[in-house]
Amino acid sequence: MKKLFFTAISVLIIQTNVFSHEIVKEQTSLTYDFSFAELAVKYLETGNPEYLHEISKLDATTHIFNHALNFGGYDGSKLELITDLLSPIDKQREKLPQFKKNLNFAKENLEKTGVVEKITLQFLPKDFTFSGSLFFTFGYDIGVAYGKNSSLNLAHPIFLDNMNEMKYWAIHELHHAGFIMLKDGYMPSLGITTYKEVAHIIEYLTHLEGMGTYAPLGIREQENAMNNHEDYISIQNLELMKEFEKEYFDIYFHFKNNPDNLITGGDWGKIGTLSAGKRLWYTVGTHMAKTIDKKLGRDKLISLISEPSENFIATYLELKNSE
Repeated sequence: MKKLFFTAISVLIIQTNVFSHEIVKEQTSLTYDFSFAELAVKYLETGNPEYLHEISKLDATTHIFNHALNFGGYDGSKLELITDLLSPIDKQREKLPQFKKNLNFAKENLEKTGVVEKITLQFLPKDFTFSGSLFFTFGYDIGVAYGKNSSLNLAHPIFLDNMNEMKYWAIHELHHAGFIMLKDGYMPSLGITTYKEVAHIIEYLTHLEGMGTYAPLGIREQENAMNNHEDYISIQNLELMKEFEKEYFDIYFHFKNNPDNLITGGDWGKIGTLSAGKRLWYTVGTHMAKTIDKKLGRDKLISLISEPSENFIATYLELKNSE
């Protein structure tokens, strides 16, 4: 069986009231797709391998499979991927009681209430409409976006420990799907060799992850959930954020100012710091989004999504330098 690898650079709101921008949508084209999660329950309850074959044929599986191929270094089949995610069965069965509770929570508190879409749409253009699916899966990352679709792994340890986190991360991943749609489906390739290409990826993912992390910040504040994840703990620490921002821009301009240089082995360590460990493009990216939102307004923040992502960073730097 092929082994599933996850890359270190996987693509992977301060408002008084997060519903202050009234949004009324009688109809939505966003589909909440629970088929993967429901079949995973049947497989874990029965051990019948036929359910693995059924799961491998789902749109949800195509979604995570495409993500794994392009960003996870995976080279197996869909069936191998599903088998890997649900193995070993005895260990995965230990998660089943809470997983089933999470599945019910997602149906009752995410789909029926519409809260995920309502909040996400506050950070997308007023005329924006989703045209894809939010898939609920078992075992793949915390959640991912690819093309117009997004997914959430209801078996992730964060969700097994705290069901309410699913709401915040669903907003995060759903915003990614909207972001990618506004980029006309564009996602940067990780097959890079030059500093110019690295700078481009840093710009795109700072913008993507910064906006995705910022979108649920307001509801996290309202629900006293700011200390539930390391990104939001860091964001609250102003002195730490000053250090993070300095390190971020040291890395960014190391690549931005030397576009013709070729990537060396040591450069990958710098890139890894942005996504793992200090998670700089999540935390610093959120600070950029918050600053732009506060000083230039929500419309300006949203309009930047459709522009080259270097404009997001440049806009923040202009505000910072004008202080």
